[in-house]
Amino acid sequence: MILKIELENQKFLDIEFDDAAYISGPNQKQLWKIFRSLYYYFNKNPKLTENIYGDNKIELILDGHPLSVKNNDFYFINNRDSIYGQMVYKKDSLLFDLLNSLSDDLGIDRSIEKINDEHLQLEITVQKLLDVYSNNLRVEFQDLSYFDFLKNNLLMGYESDDDSYPLEFMDTETLLDEYLNFLEFKLKDNGNPVWLVLYNLDNFISLEDKHSFLIKVKRLMTNYDLKLLYLGNTLNSVPIEISDIDKIVVSADNFHQLLPCEEFLHSVKLHYPNEFNLTETEFSKAVGRIAPFIGSSEKSFISSKDLVLLKVVNDILGYETSFDLKNQLLTKAETEFLKD
Repeated sequence: MILKIELENQKFLDIEFDDAAYISGPNQKQLWKIFRSLYYYFNKNPKLTENIYGDNKIELILDGHPLSVKNNDFYFINNRDSIYGQMVYKKDSLLFDLLNSLSDDLGIDRSIEKINDEHLQLEITVQKLLDVYSNNLRVEFQDLSYFDFLKNNLLMGYESDDDSYPLEFMDTETLLDEYLNFLEFKLKDNGNPVWLVLYNLDNFISLEDKHSFLIKVKRLMTNYDLKLLYLGNTLNSVPIEISDIDKIVVSADNFHQLLPCEEFLHSVKLHYPNEFNLTETEFSKAVGRIAPFIGSSEKSFISSKDLVLLKVVNDILGYETSFDLKNQLLTKAETEFLKD
């Protein structure tokens, strides 16, 4: 399928899309435009978008058809607040959908009935006290529903080491775990495709947590109709596998979607200065490391092996490679020191 994302008035990014795309590279302005288009397509604001996208508004097209806002659910993670916001009981949040779905639970119904019975006893007690002062007034406490309690009485927090804390104090790693729990519930309970858009995770998530999070996201993609759009400065800690190579889109002077691993590896071998002997798995990891530097005019300070691979790929795509060879060479003493 072809996914067409309008970046500005009738200028599109077209990518082959199955279930994921990993978009990275030196052109950060283009990455922002992609995120902006996706975000405002599902969070309409005509006052902001008409001058940028024209009278047709933002266009997002999948397989020749406009992507339905009604029949697709989009979630965006672009800062800590965007994670925390899904743990708050408000319309369209993951917590909102989960707690509302429990309204038919028999245990909850019984508990609400008991609470309303207590209200009746309270009503009788208050009436007796009021009768001392009034001859005509009558007290009535309205029955409460489960949704009344959610709307007016719900306070969310979390426990750690037997202590209770406000939800705002929860560390990002734990928030991410809760987010995935709620997202999986949404995927089980929902008939719509769910899209997860991740933007510059490195700015607020550690590399270790990022890797763990993306492994779990890919597991959900295997089991459910979850689609992923990753936009980032780097692909550090992104679990790129052999099957993911053609899902990488480089954002440089132009956009470049990489070939499938076998074809791409064959092309690299044809242009490599000597025999290229990385396995497909090793190659996929190396591509993940160099992809953010493809097409960059800045000097690249990466390992010597990755630098050679970067130059080969840049040559194939028609870009220059900027580097300082002095920084890539070690003296004999430095080499021996590293061996110790």
